[in-house]
Amino acid sequence: MLAHFIRQNHLFRVLLKGDTLTCASPQVRSEGSLVTHYWIRLTIATIAAVAALFLAGCSRHEPAAPAAAEAISNHGTVEVNWEKDLASALERAGAEGKPILANFYADWCVWCKRLDSTTLRDAKVAALLRDRVVPLRLDVDGDGKQLSNEFRVDGLPTILVLDSAGREIGRIPGYMPPAGFLERVEGLLQQS
Repeated sequence: MLAHFIRQNHLFRVLLKGDTLTCASPQVRSEGSLVTHYWIRLTIATIAAVAALFLAGCSRHEPAAPAAAEAISNHGTVEVNWEKDLASALERAGAEGKPILANFYADWCVWCKRLDSTTLRDAKVAALLRDRVVPLRLDVDGDGKQLSNEFRVDGLPTILVLDSAGREIGRIPGYMPPAGFLERVEGLLQQS
């Protein structure tokens, strides 16, 4: 996009290459004015580049179809009962002898929504959440704010695997497609 903008915009090429711009009233250029013109050209080129990047980022593209690694297996519906607070998750984990899988999210987080709509809805992932762990959802803008600070959750989404006493075993920062997510969680569960 930026390369296309540079090719199509003569002024931008002139500013980047340092070609001479003709003025309505020719002036004799001194060494000081050449330096001044250099900085003016550099400033304008920088502003144009930032504007081009901003406009390129604002263009609306439809998201691509999920890749093979993101393919969702929907063979049968598996119900997952998410706990809403750590105390009830710890109680359930102690009673069932399972680790806790805590999903730190926010309503405004695009990748959190993607994790929910793809990875966590996958039948194999949902079966793992139901059968092998105590699933816990914590909104970092709500009830999960204090815990996100305690566990030093820096980015969203973040998945923590905790033992039945609430100690961290490992974490998955950011979005992962179902296959990678399953592999990573299985590895963390083997450590518990």
